[in-house]
Amino acid sequence: MDIDAQIEELSKKITPGRFEKMRLAASRRTRYLTLVLEDIFQPHNAAAALRNCDAFGLQEVHFIENKFKLRISANVDMGVSKWQDVIRHTCSRARIHRNFMPKDHNVYPEEIANTKKALSGLKERGFFLAASVPGAQKKVQDIPVDKPVAILVGTERTGLSDAARECADMEFSIDMFGFAQSFNLSVFSALCLSGLSARMRALPHWRLSAGEQKELLLRWLSL
Repeated sequence: MDIDAQIEELSKKITPGRFEKMRLAASRRTRYLTLVLEDIFQPHNAAAALRNCDAFGLQEVHFIENKFKLRISANVDMGVSKWQDVIRHTCSRARIHRNFMPKDHNVYPEEIANTKKALSGLKERGFFLAASVPGAQKKVQDIPVDKPVAILVGTERTGLSDAARECADMEFSIDMFGFAQSFNLSVFSALCLSGLSARMRALPHWRLSAGEQKELLLRWLSL
């Protein structure tokens, strides 16, 4: 049975309205823009970032797990992660920390290697890596969108690792005019993705191919 026939058969098991919603969502999905979160330790932040990515049509999200093996907060996630490709790059040292913050803040070779491997893989796929660094001179609007873009965001406590910054093609920040030195992680990701998504969708080549859309729709219908 070819993919069109499979989709038609599975679509009969849900309402026409739900199928149309899934079809429309698949047609708006992109892998041209992705979010990479390095060593996030608060489950609700990760879940909120996933919701942001879903809202802006990002199909792919990356988690680099060096010290922290992430538990995504289901009550914040609201089920969106099942529609996404959540890709985990997990170091052998990563653990779930019930009190969120481990006492050991040393950086180990395995963690450096894990970050570099994850980001090298994205570079090999043609992604431009933009690292969020407080106080960076370049701003989010300076990030080029003439090629696929990966936004790198670091751990809540210390930001991106030196390894991640070394791999990046540029560093950027968002201007702040009050006493706060940083945005909440999920708010920051939403601000970045909003502007970049709008610029990206003005281009002709941000969508998934017709074949990729069908494969995604079939996968969703099979859930």
